Amino acid sequence: MLGLTIISVLLGTMGQLLVKVGAKHLELDFSSAHLLRSLLAIAKNLPVMSGMALYGLSFILWVKVLSKVELSYAYPFISLGYIVILCFSYFVFKESISVFRAIGTLLIMVGVVFVAGS
Repeated sequence: MLGLTIISVLLGTMGQLLVKVGAKHLELDFSSAHLLRSLLAIAKNLPVMSGMALYGLSFILWVKVLSKVELSYAYPFISLGYIVILCFSYFVFKESISVFRAIGTLLIMVGVVFVAGS
């Protein structure tokens, strides 16, 4: 079940990354005058829609995971997404990562190792 948990988390994370890629190309205005246009722009954005599909698949797998393991065991694995996002943010999106953010992510990794070992 650990493998399925990790796959679910990674699919959700990849979904988030795709939404970020697509969102960079959207100019959204959710005022009543432009709401429909904004929603259509989202619906026509392939990376955003692909990200949503990965979220959906992640959710389906997550339901399977939760049907087999305790929530208190499975849920901390969601924080693995922070690590993947941090790496992609730095290497792909060229975002700066502060020392505090890096240390915080390292502490998350240590916590996940403790939870996985329990």
